[in-house]
Amino acid sequence: MKTKFAVALVAFLSVCMLVRPSAMAIGISIDVGDRPYYEGPVYWDDGYEWVWIPGRWGEHHRWEHGHYERRGEWHREHAREHHHHRDHDRDHDHDRY
Repeated sequence: MKTKFAVALVAFLSVCMLVRPSAMAIGISIDVGDRPYYEGPVYWDDGYEWVWIPGRWGEHHRWEHGHYERRGEWHREHAREHHHHRDHDRDHDHDRY
C-alpha cells in the first residue's frame, strides 16, 4: 500500500512540475520621459500642414522619437486653425497662461 501511495505521489508531483501556473507570469514596463503628443498623421496649424514622422533607430543604436514636421506652403483657408498642444508664442509654456 505504501508503495502504491509513493508511486502515485511521485506521479502527481511530476505532473505538477510540468504544468506551470499562470501566476508566474510577470510583466515589467519602464517608461522614461514624456511621449510626444500625437494629433494624428496630419493636422493643420496656423496655415501650415504638419505631418507625423515616426520614430526610428538612428546612429549608434539609439532610438529617435517621432515628431511633427512642417510641410508645404502657407494656406489661408487653414490660417485660423490652432491646436492647444503647440506653443504658438514660443515662450515654452505651451500656451497655458
